Amino acid sequence: MDKGKVLVVGTKSGNPDSITKLIEDEGFVAVKANDPDLVHELVLTEKPKAIVVDCGDLDDDIWEMCKNLKDDFDTRKAALIMISNASDESEVVRAYQIGVDDFVIKPFSSKGTVARLKAIIDRVERSESKKIKVKDIEIDLDEHKVKKSGKPIDLTYIQFKLLYLLASRRENVFSRKEILEKVWGRKVYVTNRTVDVHIKRLREKLGEYKYPSQYIETIHGTGYRFL
Repeated sequence: MDKGKVLVVGTKSGNPDSITKLIEDEGFVAVKANDPDLVHELVLTEKPKAIVVDCGDLDDDIWEMCKNLKDDFDTRKAALIMISNASDESEVVRAYQIGVDDFVIKPFSSKGTVARLKAIIDRVERSESKKIKVKDIEIDLDEHKVKKSGKPIDLTYIQFKLLYLLASRRENVFSRKEILEKVWGRKVYVTNRTVDVHIKRLREKLGEYKYPSQYIETIHGTGYRFL
């Protein structure tokens, strides 16, 4: 019985073949990815229930990839499991802080790891929050709808993604470069000015036409954050 897809991400220091076999033996369809730069696109097209990152040793690219997957509302619903040689407690803490659902340290028990994977998929599917409420703004992730004080606001797809990014990580300052990559993607060419224009229009949709904003703060020389 096909239980759904699991994306297995391999790296230079990882060995994804063994975990791939375990996953397939449990009835999941394993989709392989060997290039971290392609993972986001594969998640969007394949829609896996889980992403298993066999990263061996950790590096900045892996951390950035995992953080981006959990920041983006299009990919955050998939359970994210990291498998690594790293046993330093600070690395484990960092993983959970960016939203990773489980962190498995090598060597690991095959049966135990598969059991954890299945339990995490079940938990994420049951507990995934479908709405975010900040101040008087309510964001419905499933319906892609936004309300302010109970009244609907008509946002474009880009405006919705921009609002979600800022509101889901309140008080985190996002640079214009980060916003461009997370909202538009790396393969789309847009400029910093594009971000500023969309922020202005988003503020107007939220009913703000004068500075300062009570929702989105401009951090001069850096970027923006949701208050």
